[in-house]
Amino acid sequence: MFWNKIDGINLWKVNRIFNKLALSRAYFEEKLTNGRVVIELAPKKNRELTKQSTQREIEEKIKATEGFEVFRLCLLEDCKPVYKEKMTTYGVSRWLEIPLK
Repeated sequence: MFWNKIDGINLWKVNRIFNKLALSRAYFEEKLTNGRVVIELAPKKNRELTKQSTQREIEEKIKATEGFEVFRLCLLEDCKPVYKEKMTTYGVSRWLEIPLK
């Protein structure tokens, strides 16, 4: 698989995080908050929120990674990543949330 960046998000690193979540119960519990797995992403330096179409593209690319598929199979759930962002004084804070049932 060809690893690249989309909107400054390194998909290779995100893929590794999903593999680690699938294989390490302790790491999974560390990232689990209120029934959601939260993965922090690199912040954007500019103070501009991402367009809705780009957000959907980010979510689709993340779902297509091998690590996400391994994570999903380990949980035996049909889960979907949700891209979130929030404006801060220093730029835009970004993260992924995966709600679990």
